[in-house]
Amino acid sequence: MPIAVITGGNKGLGLSQSRRFAESGFTVYVVSRSAGEIGALGDAVRFVERDIAEDRAADFLADIHAEAGPINALVNNAGVHLKKPVWDVAPAEFDHVLDINVRAMFAACGHYVELHRETGGAIVNIASMGAIMALPSAAAYVTAKTAVVGLTRSVAVDAAGFGIRCNAVSPGFIETDMTRAILAKDLARRERIEGRIPTHRFGTPEDVADAVFYLASDRARYVNGVNMPVDGGYAVGF
Repeated sequence: MPIAVITGGNKGLGLSQSRRFAESGFTVYVVSRSAGEIGALGDAVRFVERDIAEDRAADFLADIHAEAGPINALVNNAGVHLKKPVWDVAPAEFDHVLDINVRAMFAACGHYVELHRETGGAIVNIASMGAIMALPSAAAYVTAKTAVVGLTRSVAVDAAGFGIRCNAVSPGFIETDMTRAILAKDLARRERIEGRIPTHRFGTPEDVADAVFYLASDRARYVNGVNMPVDGGYAVGF
């Protein structure tokens, strides 16, 4: 049975990714600080309790590798947002955004390649529409997610010789509980957003999960180093 490791796969978009891999016959190791909602996904999904911001060497990968064998797919999904303009971001806040969105992912990519030089594999990093275009009052987040795309390209080049592909997915406006709660307070903004999206609808968590699964699968065997927007065309529409 193939193995997938998904950081932050216990809730939100990550939970949909965990479900997608489990339904496709993977054993899924979810790495997060809490089990969240994975109990509903069945025995194929296993919880690894870890704070990735503190695990600077991404040692959880070696532990899973020792238990289960080669990891077919690593999905670096865990992330944190910060809604503040650049002049209001304290150094500690910036460090926290970088620790989770960049440093933890950097370490995981490096350790994954070390473990899979002989077997190959696939890495999918979750970036953001903020890696493609500026978002208002989100300077730290945009900086971090832009770095994710640069990291993805570098790993794609450096690890290709080992049979390891590395790609990114940049979700746009996705219909989640958090999105609905935020935009319920500003219906006019939601209408403006939907008006700009060529498909005139928000995406679903399943839309993102399907893109992640594709990039991790053998169907994307010749896809390497790309950042795939899953935004209904928001970044190119008007």
